[in-house]
Amino acid sequence: MKPIALVLALAMTLSGCSFSKEGRQKHAYEKYVRKSSTARQKQRSKFHNGHPQMPVSPMPSEPVRSTSSGPEAATSGDAH
Repeated sequence: MKPIALVLALAMTLSGCSFSKEGRQKHAYEKYVRKSSTARQKQRSKFHNGHPQMPVSPMPSEPVRSTSSGPEAATSGDAH
């Protein structure tokens, strides 16, 4: 029984400040970072693998020109 108690006491002292407030906060932050980075990685791979790239549409060889020679007025020519 004594060796088990000695091992437990040694493990408690070697774990550093795992039971202090700062230790708990550090552990919680590290867990949050691991969890969020894993979720981000899954989301990236899902986005890249799940959606095929859009095909590139061919560009027209010549620009299309309208038949009017200039801009048209939005209102009639009557100025009040």
